[in-house]
Amino acid sequence: MRDFADRDDVVPPGGRPAFDELESYWAGLNRIRDALLELTGDAAPALRAQLDRIIERIDAFEPSVSVLGQVKAGKSTLLNALIGRPGLLPSDVNPWTSVITNVHLNSPRRPLETRALFRFFDALEWDRLVTTGGRLGEMARRAGFASEAEQIRAQVMAMRGTTEARLGQDFERLLGSSHAFPDLSSDVIDRYICYGDTGDSKCRAQGFYADITRTADLFVDLPGYPQNLCIRDTPGVNDTFMMREQITLNAISESRVCVIVLSAHQALSTMDMALLRIIGNVEAREVLIFVNRIDELADPVAQCREIEDAIRHTLERARIGAGMTILFGSALWAVRALEDRCDALSEPSRRALRGWTAGRSEARDLRSLAFEASGVPALHAEISRRIVEGPGQAMLADIQAETGNVISEVETVDIVARSGAMPPAAVDRPAIESRAAEIGRLCDERLKARIVEARAALAERLGRAHEQFVEGAVGALASHISAYGETEGWRCDPTTLRMMIRSSYLAAAKTVRDALGDCTGEAAEGFARLLCGDLGVPEGSVAFHLPQGPVPQAPGIIAQTISLDMQEAWWRRFFQRRGSPEDRANRYRALIMAETLPLTEAVGQEDFAGFCQEVAEAACVFCRKQTEFVAAVLDAMERPAAGQEGALADVAGALEDATRRGAA
Repeated sequence: MRDFADRDDVVPPGGRPAFDELESYWAGLNRIRDALLELTGDAAPALRAQLDRIIERIDAFEPSVSVLGQVKAGKSTLLNALIGRPGLLPSDVNPWTSVITNVHLNSPRRPLETRALFRFFDALEWDRLVTTGGRLGEMARRAGFASEAEQIRAQVMAMRGTTEARLGQDFERLLGSSHAFPDLSSDVIDRYICYGDTGDSKCRAQGFYADITRTADLFVDLPGYPQNLCIRDTPGVNDTFMMREQITLNAISESRVCVIVLSAHQALSTMDMALLRIIGNVEAREVLIFVNRIDELADPVAQCREIEDAIRHTLERARIGAGMTILFGSALWAVRALEDRCDALSEPSRRALRGWTAGRSEARDLRSLAFEASGVPALHAEISRRIVEGPGQAMLADIQAETGNVISEVETVDIVARSGAMPPAAVDRPAIESRAAEIGRLCDERLKARIVEARAALAERLGRAHEQFVEGAVGALASHISAYGETEGWRCDPTTLRMMIRSSYLAAAKTVRDALGDCTGEAAEGFARLLCGDLGVPEGSVAFHLPQGPVPQAPGIIAQTISLDMQEAWWRRFFQRRGSPEDRANRYRALIMAETLPLTEAVGQEDFAGFCQEVAEAACVFCRKQTEFVAAVLDAMERPAAGQEGALADVAGALEDATRRGAA
């Protein structure tokens, strides 16, 4: 059994992990939280609800990092090194057989008495896999490869039969359920996220539930590491039958930092197309490339220069990732250093270490040298910086805006309570509250109308992009057949379609965000008239911070594998079938339509609808807060001053301090 549970003595050589920026960020955010908590004690009931929601947002903030990699790139070993727990995740299984595993570091929201939580596929997901052979079987069938589709389905049926036989009567009961454990242990983890060799009794126990495990959540408390950080291990987007592909893509879309792990032995070749699609679908600043296993290179210094040139050439050829950060290292060196077992390094690995650290090894013990050379400290620092600059600053901006609103409202309520701006008897409270509700209703109506317009425009633009791509592909096919004949293989690159879908979606999302600003701006004017005109609140004391809404990100589904991404062997057979060039062109047009239409529809309907729902919710929350503020002002007319100057000063000071830390 791997020994890792409940250990707090495995610390990086040389001291704390290099998450300084993230630790500083959390210190500032926690100071804001403490100040808000103090302010809550004396706030009016309506404002207290707003303060509680801000505190809840701070508590729930958990930035995540997704680790992806090629087969045998060593990403699980690297993840173990990143969190300073060698052996936490098994690192000797094929990535396509593993399960998406979320490692939550120092989470204050850990479920009660739970250290490990495993969720299973539900019956619908499992039945779809068996009925169609998974997405791979569906693609084969659409491409007209009936025999391949049936072979895939037969393989899936065999897998299902093995799984059901292994689980017996528990199989149906397990689907859609979950298992939770109060402690972490290697045998528990292995049973759910590894896939063993069915011919070996030990491995059968190791991968007992792996086939039906959808996701795993592990909660680890690590002294010296940041709070509320999730590092996610993924099986990649090329698992067998693509059963977990969409789950992986969804997980990646939730992360603002992705670490792409490449093997030093494979990095010279063209990177996996699946990885390229992912890199091309997220912002370059959110991606880090880590070239692992340099301990196996004969001349790491010279060879890493060649590897970096090759990677950048591949990215440039794909027109993605300009200026992307590329790091080099060895997860093995890090693990051996953490275990204090550098003496176990092989002689070739030691030679590589000496070559990589030439000129840096004076007066350094081997353990510290190996850990620094592993690249893990540099990766810690890069992850920390990207979290702080990306989701961290976005979170802080939201908290500052929301807190600024509350401070303004608390000050206004105090002014009203002290000044007695209008006698309570002169105020028709039900009428005022009705008008406030009407302002919110009109804002909601206007925004919904703008969203309907944006969705129609997006559907039209996606339709044009889809039609343009299909006709262009069919035209290119005709030119190919004319130039090379009908026996030469043909493959269409759908990158152009993905780029058009991405730009269409982001443009529509920007339109909706602009509509959010317009509609809430009009609502703010209405609330200001109500407060200043009807309730006599001094105009200079009312300030509104309009909601920004969600940040648009390209939908993860764009990176989903479609049959056009498959290797040329498929298409060589497709075009060797009998028929005129026109018949083949028509078949190809029909195939492209069948493959790409669901992609554009999913983006236009599911993804964009979800984004619009978030925008509508932001507007609703804004209007609700202003309605609560109006209620607080009405309350203030009937009660003495609260006297919260000290608490307000503490909140303002915490905000200023957090901003200064961020700027530094």
